[in-house]
Amino acid sequence: MSSSLQLLQPQLRPWATWLLENARQWDASAQITSTGRSFQEQWGLWTRYERGLSKYPAAPPGSSKHELGLAFDLLASDEVLAWLGRLWEQYGGTWGGRFHDPIHFEI
Repeated sequence: MSSSLQLLQPQLRPWATWLLENARQWDASAQITSTGRSFQEQWGLWTRYERGLSKYPAAPPGSSKHELGLAFDLLASDEVLAWLGRLWEQYGGTWGGRFHDPIHFEI
């Protein structure tokens, strides 16, 4: 699994950078942990989630925006994630906190 912004679609890269910069103003440890994923990587994450081995949900392979380069995961404190999620939604993005995945941001 990669955290490279180069695996995101070009229109999402500046937004991911912007959200990360905002997060780091309040939580210096904030980081993007996952961007684009292969089908196989998504399969592995989904399998771990289905077995109860993952704290965060994962979509079944073939249905994840990560596989299209249209989503990224950002780790930060719960308070910062909630603030970023509201901010992201104001700009038209979808925040995973609405479906029990607070680290997930997508377009």
